[in-house]
Amino acid sequence: MKSALPFILSIAFAAILCFAFPPFSCWFIAWIGLVPLFLILDNDKIHINKFIAGLVSGFVFHAITLYWISSVAGVFYLFLALYLGFFWGIFFSLIFSFRVELRAVIGTSLWYFLEIILQHLFTGFPWVFISLSQWNFPLAANMASIIGSAGLSTLIVSINISIYLMLKHRKFIQFLSFLLILVLLNIVSSMNAVRCQHNSSVKIFAIQGNAGYFGQDPWGTFEKYRDLTDSIKKECDLAVWPESSYPSIVENDSEVLKYLIEKSYDFPILIGSMSAENGSIHNSAFLFNRGILSRYDKSHLVPFGEYVPGKKFSFVKKAYIRIAGGIPDMKPGKNSGVFNLNSKKFAVLICFENIFPEIAQKNMQYNPNFFVTITNDSWYGHSFGPYQHFAHNIFRAIETGRYVIQVSTTGITGYATPNGKFDTLGKNGEKLFIRGIQEIDVPECKNKKTIYTLAGETTIAMIFLLLTGAYLCKN
Repeated sequence: MKSALPFILSIAFAAILCFAFPPFSCWFIAWIGLVPLFLILDNDKIHINKFIAGLVSGFVFHAITLYWISSVAGVFYLFLALYLGFFWGIFFSLIFSFRVELRAVIGTSLWYFLEIILQHLFTGFPWVFISLSQWNFPLAANMASIIGSAGLSTLIVSINISIYLMLKHRKFIQFLSFLLILVLLNIVSSMNAVRCQHNSSVKIFAIQGNAGYFGQDPWGTFEKYRDLTDSIKKECDLAVWPESSYPSIVENDSEVLKYLIEKSYDFPILIGSMSAENGSIHNSAFLFNRGILSRYDKSHLVPFGEYVPGKKFSFVKKAYIRIAGGIPDMKPGKNSGVFNLNSKKFAVLICFENIFPEIAQKNMQYNPNFFVTITNDSWYGHSFGPYQHFAHNIFRAIETGRYVIQVSTTGITGYATPNGKFDTLGKNGEKLFIRGIQEIDVPECKNKKTIYTLAGETTIAMIFLLLTGAYLCKN
């Protein structure tokens, strides 16, 4: 029974940590949530137990926070939770392999590089970085304007490590050092805050039609968005329909094209639909502006949702068809996601492209005035998924110093500001599966760039590498 206690406690504390993440608001749990695990595993002399306990806790954490994936993947989503938990196992195994004096700095750097690997390996899945826990705590979240979301995750973990070392090994200096870094970063992020000019704003109407499920009647879905769009009687600089607001190939429907082209002389309209080109199907965003049509094809596709990795192998193809009933076969786009809007620019992120900091940073080379995320979150249902997805916009806004507007088929529709504040569309306390329009004034934030945008993730990675190397040489 005693040998099972670390695993039982690992499960319990991993479950508690989930309350720091959307839609919950207990952000403070993240700053201390890993401390009990460090204390428990420090007493275990069997090294493999540390890996297993880390794996178990990571698995439980991701199984709970990502439960919404089961709506489309069933119990198979647990394989994803197990894969993500493996990174936790590596972390807790390696950190205790170093001497106590090295654990704070080496452990901090280790967590950073594990998150960066997770962000890119096998197309990446940085959905529940530890930093996401600070989604409704701007004082902490704003530090991402300097060190990015992976850096903020690392800072949170460093505080956890230093508290554990202080409690267990009386390492007070390390705790005070990390606390000082935390305070300094907070001060610098406040000084570096992007100031937006409200006297030069873009008026956007975000349209949530509570429609757009793939498989729905395209024309019936279109009519819901058309009717809401026709109800706009105010001055409008851009109307935005979400991903799959026309759940078919819009270029093949002459009536829909006619409406959008004619309406675009009143105000520009951005919609999400599919496009076909040279036998390839794309998940696309279309901008209709005074009769001119521009298009962006989604560049980062969802594995198993928009394409199947390894489908060239017959056993993979057969297995997927048996489970899902068909093979998705969309192609990634190569063009830029930046559109011209008269004298301004904006960048489009489709679906989960907004969870990848590097995609938003890549678009910053064009100096867009704001970002728009269009998404179809209907398949998440009433779950944590839509809240977690929207929260990523908060960090993209902080990192880039630009407003990020999200428009969803069924919710959540809203916007995030460069200082970590946000607002969402709601009716009678409900945000999901409602129909409505949110009017958003986006101020001018064009010329100011954050430290994170100027430095880039590569600079931050080099700092962690140099810090690790210097510390190892010294000790």
